[in-house]
Amino acid sequence: MVYAESWYLDIVCNKNWSALVLGDYEAVMPLPLKSKMGLTYVQQPFWTQQLGVFSKKEITTDLVDTFLNNIPKKLAMVSLNLNETNLTENQKLDSKTNLIVDLNISFVEIKTNLSSNTKRNCNKSNKEDLIIDFDSTDVTEYINFFKAHIKNPISEFHYSCLEQIITESIKKGKGFIALVKHENEIIAASLILKSDNRLIYRTGTSNQKGKDLKAMFFLVESILKTYQSQNYLLDFEGSELEGVSRFYKGFGAQNSPYYYYKKYNNKLLKVLKK
Repeated sequence: MVYAESWYLDIVCNKNWSALVLGDYEAVMPLPLKSKMGLTYVQQPFWTQQLGVFSKKEITTDLVDTFLNNIPKKLAMVSLNLNETNLTENQKLDSKTNLIVDLNISFVEIKTNLSSNTKRNCNKSNKEDLIIDFDSTDVTEYINFFKAHIKNPISEFHYSCLEQIITESIKKGKGFIALVKHENEIIAASLILKSDNRLIYRTGTSNQKGKDLKAMFFLVESILKTYQSQNYLLDFEGSELEGVSRFYKGFGAQNSPYYYYKKYNNKLLKVLKK
């Protein structure tokens, strides 16, 4: 997953991260670090859904437990989302929702899995003279649109991180901006990250006109059409929110859960975190 690549970690952790490594990089576990009151701890970074143990070989429960048990005790706390392959026998983990569509079938087959409501909204959007653009490199334009229409504003640091992620992902061929336009006006947008066989749908946003014209349905349907019959997964990154989850499931997305791990090694930080 792109979240565990060093360039991505450098951005979201502000270069403050370490890692546990097995042998000659047979398996790795990134440890994003933060500090508070002189205490250093591990905490899942913003813009990063899943971390945990990564390996080119099969990841066993024993391997996951070995990594978790070897996180240095000097780290006051570990609060980490493990990835979908990280099952464990010795730890109690909370499961989180992640919705995925397998694109390795034709669009005709994909379309049979769409809900009736999603089909209806896609049909509506296809009658509105909308245009999809996967070639934009104007990061500032995208960030400004995102800022203007995001439902819950975030910190300037997180906006800055997002801008760096988009810039670097385009430069490295690890992502692209998806825009929906109507009469040359941007009405919906999303960042799509690419890593091996995974397309990760990030920061889907639309203005009121985009909502009225069902532009986000058009955007996702365009991705399905473009990457159909290829060895890709469309990863929606969640969601636990009922309305958002319903939108993703409408495209036939199935749950591929990931897991949350938390442990306190220092009682003081536990008090401070409350």
